[in-house]
Amino acid sequence: MVLTERIQSEKLRSAINMLKVIAHPVRLAIVDLLTEKNRMTILEIQDALNLEQAIASQQITLMEDKGVLKSEKIGRSKYVSLRFPKMQTIVDCLEDCCNEH
Repeated sequence: MVLTERIQSEKLRSAINMLKVIAHPVRLAIVDLLTEKNRMTILEIQDALNLEQAIASQQITLMEDKGVLKSEKIGRSKYVSLRFPKMQTIVDCLEDCCNEH
């Protein structure tokens, strides 16, 4: 059975869009960082990746909009985390593929 028969087309389109979003160096770095830290503030991500505030906010907002990240406001801080922690598998697979060559 092929993938399009195992997964509903709407869910498959959503997954494809998430893959497209993380196919960017900064956004992939954010995913990688969140696989290690689980939950971080935008400022923590900005500092860890040495990003300008506007770039960090823009990338995180896009990732939230496409369903890659979820956020939670605690006090004055906004925390983000991976909506699907199994995204770590994608990062691990990419790392393995890159290290094989």
